[in-house]
Order: sequence, then C-alpha cells, then structure tokens
Amino acid sequence: MEGDKDLNFEELDFFLKGNTSLEQVEAKPFAWMSQNSWKDAKRLADLGGVWKNLLDDIKENEKVWKRWQDLEQPESETIPCGYSTKCNKFQELLLVRVFRQDRVINAIKGFIREQMNEMYIISPTKDYEKIYNQSTEKTPIVVILSPGADPEGDVRNLIDTLDARNPQQKKQLKSKALGQGMGDEAKRMVQTGANRGQWVILHNCHLLVKWLKELEATIDEIQKCDKNFRLWLTTDPTDAFPLGILQKSIKVVNEPPDGLQANMNMFYQKLEDDKMNQCPKKEFRALIYVLSFFHSTIQERKKYGKIGWNVEYAFNQSDFKISYDLIELYLTKAHETKDENLPWETMRYLIGEAMYGGRVTDDFDRRVLTTYLDEYMGEFIFDKNQEFFFSRSEYDFKIPLECENLESTQQFITEIPLITVPGVFGLHSNAEIQYYNNSAKNLWQWTLEMQTNEGGGAGGQDREAYILKIQEDISSKLPEIYDLPNIRKNFADPDNPTPTQVVLMQEVERFNILLEGMGDSLFNLRRAINGEIGMSQ
Repeated sequence: MEGDKDLNFEELDFFLKGNTSLEQVEAKPFAWMSQNSWKDAKRLADLGGVWKNLLDDIKENEKVWKRWQDLEQPESETIPCGYSTKCNKFQELLLVRVFRQDRVINAIKGFIREQMNEMYIISPTKDYEKIYNQSTEKTPIVVILSPGADPEGDVRNLIDTLDARNPQQKKQLKSKALGQGMGDEAKRMVQTGANRGQWVILHNCHLLVKWLKELEATIDEIQKCDKNFRLWLTTDPTDAFPLGILQKSIKVVNEPPDGLQANMNMFYQKLEDDKMNQCPKKEFRALIYVLSFFHSTIQERKKYGKIGWNVEYAFNQSDFKISYDLIELYLTKAHETKDENLPWETMRYLIGEAMYGGRVTDDFDRRVLTTYLDEYMGEFIFDKNQEFFFSRSEYDFKIPLECENLESTQQFITEIPLITVPGVFGLHSNAEIQYYNNSAKNLWQWTLEMQTNEGGGAGGQDREAYILKIQEDISSKLPEIYDLPNIRKNFADPDNPTPTQVVLMQEVERFNILLEGMGDSLFNLRRAINGEIGMSQ
C-alpha cells in the first residue's frame, strides 16, 4: 500500500497507537460504549476526511452501531452509516479497533488474505532438510522454542532420511539437556562431535546462558572441523543469548500453529503413505485423523488461558507419536486375530490417562481430556446411519472416511476454516475475547518496536519524533513542586498539626519526590534523543 501511495500514515499511526493524548475527552454518549472506544473515535474524527462526521454518525445512530458492535464477527459484516463503501479495507480496520479490539487480529487476517494471499496467514511447516542444506559445520542452528515444542524428533527424522540416501555416511546424534553443572560435559561433547563429524544438540540453552559465552569461544577455537559436524541449540526466547552465536547461526523460530487447520496440517506433513499402509486395518486412517483432531483441540484450548486449562500443559509431538504407535499396535493385533470389535475402552484409557493424561495434574482438566476422547473415539464414528461430526460450529467438522491416501486427506484439511471459533472446543464465544485482546496489543507493541527512525516518512511521524511529542505533552501537564513550608503555614496550629494534617504532609512530600523523578526522567529522555547523553533502553 505504501508503494502504491494508498497508505495514510496518520491512519497507520492511529491503528498502531490509538489515541495517546493525555487530554480528557467528553464523556461517552452511551453506556454500552467504553470510554477508551469513545476517546479513540474522537481521535479518528480529528483526522478529517472520511472520518469528519464519525462522532455525529455514532450519536445519531446508536442502535445500528450497537447492533454491529455486538455481532460475533463484526469485521465480516457491513459497517453502519455507509462506512463499508466510504472506507478502503485498511480504514475498516480502524473502526474495528475503535469498537472491537478483540476482533482486530481476525480482521487483519482478512485484510492480508484480500490484499496479498492466504499463504501469508498460514503457519508454514518447517522443512528441516532445507535448514540443513543452508548450514555448514561452522554454522550453528539455533531453534527458538515455544511451549511444548521439541525439535529433536524432527532432527532424528532428518538423520534417518539422509542415512537412507547415503548408507555409507551414517550420522550420529548426541543430545544433552543443559542445566547447572553441565557446561564442561557439553563442551567436551561439542569438541568430540566436531572432530568425529557427529551431530550435537544442546537443549534448554536459556538455563545456562553464562556458559554460552564459553561455548562461543569453543566454537571459535575449533580449527579442524569435520564437514559432517552440525551443532543444534534450542532455547526459549531470552535477551541474554550471546550475540556472537546469533550472528553466525541460522535462526529457526518454532512457533505453535494457530488454528485447527494449521495444527492438523503440521502432523500430516510429517506422515507418509507407506508408513500408514503398514497397518492393514481399514479403520486406521480414520483413527489417526481423530487423534490429530484431538491433539489439535487440546493444543488450541491453551490459548484461552484458564478458560481452556486450569494448568498449562506442554503437550507435544512425542505424545502424538506414542499414541499413533499405540493405535497401530492394537489395530494390527485386531487384524491378526480377526477381531472385528476394536478395544475402544483400552485405547481411550491409555491415550487419555497415560499418554496425554500423564502430563495432567488437575482433576477437572483430566475430566475435560477424557471427555474429548469419549466424544471422539468409539464405534459410533463409523455409523453409516448417523454421520459423526466433531462439531458443527460454523463448519461441519467430520472424518474424511472417503479419503484413501495422504494427499486426499491433506486436501480435505485445507478446507477447514483458518479461524477456529471456540464453539468447536465446546466453549462459549466470549472465551476468545481476552486472548484476542492480548494478541492485538502484542502485535501493536512488536510492530512499533520494529519501526526504524525513518519508518514514518511521507507524512508519518518517526519513532523519535513521536517520543518527543509524548515527552512534551507529559511535561506540559506536570504540576509545580508543592511548597511544604507554605502549606504548613496555612494550618490552624502549624506547630501542632492534627493527625490528618500529618498524613497530608507525608503524602505531599512523597508526591513531590514523584514529580521530581518524572521531571528528571523526561528531561534526560529529551537529552538522550538529542544525543547529549547515552541511553541504555
């Protein structure tokens, strides 16, 4: 949009920052509208143009605006007072921000889908072979983790793939989970791996960040390094990770997929038809689909916080893999014994109470987990008289019984909506409000942090100018330091103040300290932006 000169930078500033003015605005006209929404609407009206009559339109058409705001998905509906025709797609985002911050993320996805392509809002599946091809023996691979992520399984699968292509050069993988006192052992493992051409993966580097500087020196000191050597480092996001390692490494961000479609796609990208054909039982493919839907469901519940799970659990791919093997084992055994009745109760118990349930510590969470399996796994999913649906919330989520290969199943998964409503998981639509509010705030914050000093250009404010504007605004509103002796003189008996007057003097004294601290900070902030003094963060 910027290249096509379709982007108004004042509107972009508003979208990212909202109304940052410290000035008090008139009271909101309606009880259903928050004061912040009214404040943002006033700032939007001040931009003029298509927005010049916004406040009057809201005041004169209360019912239609309230009806639009109360919709579950207002971003997909027509905006009142003709704003859907008067505004472009980006400007529609501004109205969604004003009235429904919790719908901003989904509105942005719709905007990207329309302006660019759907592929830009789908989490890409990581191709570890491409990552390997870009690496060298002197290039560490740093995997930045999200909760529940474990890349070691993907690394081992990559080794199996490479060994199958070249059996003469089989690769060895050495793995170590870092913790207190593990530094020396990990250092020896890296040195040995470099000499022998082994792959070394060090987990949880964020737990031993002080030692990582020593690791950086160890990597630099290695002179003769076998070309087959690879060093993998996994870490949670941390500011303390050595910059030297980051600069010379390949960074891989292991983000959790967002939405049922993305979660299920991730599993099916890693499956192979040959392996799935190893189980002769015809029900096997359907049960693997049920398992992937179940795993995706319990993963998606995590984003709803305490509404989803009382305790956050790190369900990961190893849980899925073990449950996959368990289903394959029991179905193969049923085929060999020619038993038409599958051991549903046994499989539900082992998956729900042992495999996944082994991580669950809360009794109510365990009840939710086992209830999903009771609802998803049983003979009823193959009932020809009554078709089975996981859910019918805005889409018919069912098992693709007609799909006989991996490709057709993956095509079926792509038809699942990108945005999954809470009703699919048995939750009320309000369950997602807090999650989407926090997601929108994080998106705005991260976007502002990434902006360069020249990012505002063409009429927009750059970061430093914006900070200076806020600094001046706050400084102009700071009151003068209170004169304590003069206040004391106004007491009826200055030498013997009442208890209330004593408390008053204490509070005024503390308030003066606050004013002095704020004044100094604001003054030094201006000096730092002007380059007169250094600024840390």
